[in-house]
Amino acid sequence: MERRKLVFLSMMLCATGCMVLPGCQPQKKADMPPQVCTVSTDTIVYLQEGENVPSCKISLDISYLQPTSETDSISPKINTTVIKHFFGPQYETAQPDEVLQALTENYIENYKSDVKSLFEADLHNGMKPDDVPAWYNYEYQLNTEMKEGRKGIWNYTLTDFRYTGGAHPNTEITCLNVSQETGKILSEEDVFNVKDTANICKLIMNELIKEVNKRTGIDTITSLDGLQSMGILLDTYLYIPSNFILGKEGVTFYYNRYEIAPYSAGDFRLTVNYDDIQSYLKQ
Repeated sequence: MERRKLVFLSMMLCATGCMVLPGCQPQKKADMPPQVCTVSTDTIVYLQEGENVPSCKISLDISYLQPTSETDSISPKINTTVIKHFFGPQYETAQPDEVLQALTENYIENYKSDVKSLFEADLHNGMKPDDVPAWYNYEYQLNTEMKEGRKGIWNYTLTDFRYTGGAHPNTEITCLNVSQETGKILSEEDVFNVKDTANICKLIMNELIKEVNKRTGIDTITSLDGLQSMGILLDTYLYIPSNFILGKEGVTFYYNRYEIAPYSAGDFRLTVNYDDIQSYLKQ
């Protein structure tokens, strides 16, 4: 793995290990669909040279579709839709590697603006290398996965991990379901029958109870009261989240930390089989 060093004169910043690695994973299908490819970059930015120096680790990857022919107009449209949704309209016309570069520069700039003056002040006041607070070390990770889900749908999942000096790192998962025919992102309204919301939530509740029993190693939780005794669904009701995946075997509903439970409970990924939920779906 080739590494290159970035020099920032204002802070004597040194960045090592930055590179972009394209990788394609062909999806097996008779009609030769587009390939799922990935570009990635890994960078470490130091505030200055030396040992025990605060640093910012940046590890990013973006998955996208590589068209298999010049007549494939849907794959570029899907790439544009996904990039615009996740990263903003300013990147709508950018290629995945250009988005990586821009994001990396933004993370570096955020790191510099957050800690530069504080670190310099601490050094000026006599802070020793062994006394550098751990919160001076930042970390950003952006990982994506793109794969074929239910027939005619691409599943896209982005996991955003970041530690920026707080009490603990934060991880957020965002999911998309994209039509392979139109390139449109499917919303809850496109997929679920509104009149069946209560029935769908009941199915999700059953999976949530199973998951909590599994995590705790018990089988005594059977209702909402039992979940609330574990700190779950204390401040909110169960709902159909905007984060869901129409997979090959069923619908997976994602709840990030804090959404239905405290941080310590982690996130929840609850899958309902199509045999149970199909009658409540529009497609």
